[in-house]
Amino acid sequence: MTLYSPETTWIAILGGGFSGSILAGGSVFQFDLWNMGSKKLPIQVLVTGKRAGLMAEAGTAMAILLVTGCRTAREMDGITSSGLDWELSFGGDADAVVKSGASVFKEVMKAAGKQTGEWALHESGKRLAQYIVGDLGVVQQGRQFNLLPTPISASIGAGIFYEWQKLHVLDGEIGWNYISPEYSVENRSGNVYMRMKNIPVKDGTTIHLGFGVDEWGIDGNIKWTPTSSGPRIGRSRLHIDCAVYGGELYQSFNRNEQPGINLSQLQPAGRSEAGMLTVSNTKEVAKNGKLTIYPRIFKFTNYPYWSADDTMTVHVDGKGRFTKVDGTTSFRD
Repeated sequence: MTLYSPETTWIAILGGGFSGSILAGGSVFQFDLWNMGSKKLPIQVLVTGKRAGLMAEAGTAMAILLVTGCRTAREMDGITSSGLDWELSFGGDADAVVKSGASVFKEVMKAAGKQTGEWALHESGKRLAQYIVGDLGVVQQGRQFNLLPTPISASIGAGIFYEWQKLHVLDGEIGWNYISPEYSVENRSGNVYMRMKNIPVKDGTTIHLGFGVDEWGIDGNIKWTPTSSGPRIGRSRLHIDCAVYGGELYQSFNRNEQPGINLSQLQPAGRSEAGMLTVSNTKEVAKNGKLTIYPRIFKFTNYPYWSADDTMTVHVDGKGRFTKVDGTTSFRD
């Protein structure tokens, strides 16, 4: 009796710019998992491990995540894996298995290159899942996951799996424990634009972006007033409410628009400064000069999930609006 069941089988590819990406460290991976059966939307998960046998790098190495025995996200959350040895599962003709697997994987990559993610719903994606369950034989009864190198990017050998792994469904605060976003800023057509990537939340999530002012003593946070053309400002006036799609920041809640936020459309209106026991609000707005700031993502009010380590220096006009940014346009954390 075959162990392959489409409704309880989920698959993802990591690397090469397709449906997954390596986001942080040597043992933290984020995947978009696609169901082989009737469920048409992906589930975002993290796989964390204490020790890595396969050292994959974004854009070069390829890896596959296969989850079996789970009908829902709740069932797969918290599954652990001890790191099975791929070589021990081949049996006699290992070379033949690798060659046939490479052929199947090449078909999958062709589909993935055309339509990111939807490759899993195509016949080639189903063939890949059946190949792993059948020819490789690493899947057993019950709930489990396996992180495998592909036949294209890795040779057969012991220890090519991660060891002591755990799968987390990306929800709530779990992602912030493992992943730190990166941001970049640039001058474009007289405006300052910022992009942010590797944000560890589900697609369509609203996050509360803000900016701290780097100065002596306790850093204050800039307060904002809404503008007709600018992004949505939250009730606390500290929060710039943005959307996240594919781990990137969007000013609009339409994922078909360009990612990023136009900082020049923001109007500073004061500051909120937190002391040891109190929070004071002022109408202080820097004008006609420079201001050193850094992005933050707030959990609620002035309590952040994350604050950037690197700062940026912006030029401000007579109203305090950002007109120019100094320095490099490369991503930083």
